Formats: sequence, C-alpha cells, structure tokens
Amino acid sequence: MNPATEAGNRLSNTPSQCDDQRINLYVVSVSKFLLLYGFTAGGYMVYWSYRNWASYKAVSGASITPGVRGVLWPFFILPLFEVVQNGLDRSGRYYFWQPETRGLVIMGLVMFSVLVNTFFTRPSDEAYVLFANVALIAVCCAMLVAAQRAINTLAGDPQGSLNKALNGINIAWMVVGALLMAAVAYVAFTGQR
Repeated sequence: MNPATEAGNRLSNTPSQCDDQRINLYVVSVSKFLLLYGFTAGGYMVYWSYRNWASYKAVSGASITPGVRGVLWPFFILPLFEVVQNGLDRSGRYYFWQPETRGLVIMGLVMFSVLVNTFFTRPSDEAYVLFANVALIAVCCAMLVAAQRAINTLAGDPQGSLNKALNGINIAWMVVGALLMAAVAYVAFTGQR
C-alpha cells in the first residue's frame, strides 16, 4: 500500500481497513429510535453514536475510542455516515439518504443550538430558546431517522425487527428524560428557578 494512502486511512479510520468484512452497526427500529430520541430530548444520541462506533470497532479493529465518539457525536457524525454509506456500497444494498448533506445539516443544527443558548440569556428569552431547541431537536431527529434506516438496511434488517422492544433501561431513561424536559419547560414558562 502506498504510504500516503496508509496514512490517510489511519487518520480518517475509513472502512477500507475492513473491506473484506461486513460492517454491522447498531440496529434499532425507527419507532424505538424516535421514542428514545424524543423522550431524552436528543440525549439518546450519545448512546446511539457510542453503540455504532463500538460495533464498527468490533468488526473492523479500528483504533478508535467509541466512548469519546459517543460523547462528541456531532463531530463524528460525518465519519459515521461515511462508514454506513461505504458499507452499503460494498454490500450492494441501496438506500438513498444523502449522507454528506444530512451530516452537515445535523452539525449545523447542533452549532446553531449552541449559539441560541449562548446569545439569548435573558430570563425573558427562555421560552424562545426552549421553542428554538425543540424545533432544532425535531429537525435533527428527522435527519437521523434516515440514517437509522440506512444502518438497518446495511444490516439486512430494514425494519429493525431485532431491536424493536423497549426494555426496563429504555423506559427508565425515557422517564428521566421526560421529567427533565418538564422541569426545563416549567422554568422557562414560569420564570422560577
């Protein structure tokens, strides 16, 4: 292998390291994804990203740290989408989802959310910030649903049938997320702290 190509593969951790192996990532049904994402106000993305990178590392042997990629998921969404698309291309499975555009939009939405929270800090802005964040979370969710469908297609389980049931941990996280969102909404609308 050409040294420049080898260095490029080390830097980007692209799927070329495991061309002969099938890439299976974190399969979950879209309905379960939506419930977990919605009831955790997007916090599910940390776990979702971690599970995808951990699955990728297990198959490819790539020297990555799934925990870091989970916590910093917005910075690693484009490489993850590249892994998914490369896997689809190699497997001959087709799913139209525009991964680069989708990844850039998601990154932009996350950055915009941070800016909204940074610049609108007056108590009277809290309701507007809440509505803006709800809208951003919803749009980001719509972008991610297609990514999950692509991952499920790659695994040969387009419906995510193998992981559609909610377990006790899922329900506990949804309850915690719902209570946290209720507390944030209460503070935003009543002005009490």
